[in-house]
Amino acid sequence: METKQLIITIVTILLILGLYYLTLLPRKKQEKEIKKMQDGLKKGDKVITYTGLSGTIEEVLEDRIILKTRPEGIKLSIEKWAVAGLDERNIDETKK
Repeated sequence: METKQLIITIVTILLILGLYYLTLLPRKKQEKEIKKMQDGLKKGDKVITYTGLSGTIEEVLEDRIILKTRPEGIKLSIEKWAVAGLDERNIDETKK
């Protein structure tokens, strides 16, 4: 009976470790990449926020950026953590 319990315990531990490596590690890697991108933001970068706002960075402050929206040119101050990624789309800013 003890051998059976030991095997069940080992299998349970291995399943927990397997789930950790399959779910949490890729997520942590993705979070590190996003943080690296947010720390590397510079003036002129086109970005999109988690809320769907997109625009061009006008100024980079310590923990915030000044974002100029397209096409109206409205300037907003937002936290760096709110930037979801760089906006790779080609949007003609002259069209309205």
